[in-house]
Amino acid sequence: MFKKPSRAVEKVFVHHSASDLAEHDNIDTIKKWHKAKGFNGVGYHYFIRRNGQISEGRSLERIPAAQLKNNAKTIAICLHGLNEFSNEQVESLQILCRQI
Repeated sequence: MFKKPSRAVEKVFVHHSASDLAEHDNIDTIKKWHKAKGFNGVGYHYFIRRNGQISEGRSLERIPAAQLKNNAKTIAICLHGLNEFSNEQVESLQILCRQI
């Protein structure tokens, strides 16, 4: 899944969606939320669903819109959830971070 971007990357930031609602467990919801905030599409590069499925968001060639004033040279990953995350999510996150 991961293909090294041509832009420089020094850090990976992991976020959460701040929602445990099942209907929010998809990248399209995050994209809608980000567009409503004025972003140019989804701000995260990856979204990890509760079942561990990894969805691609913003192109890795583009700087994310995820960490205010700290987006350059980063990759942004979002996990669905608020305080607790599934074993499948953690496993997918570990695999993705090893690839990065």
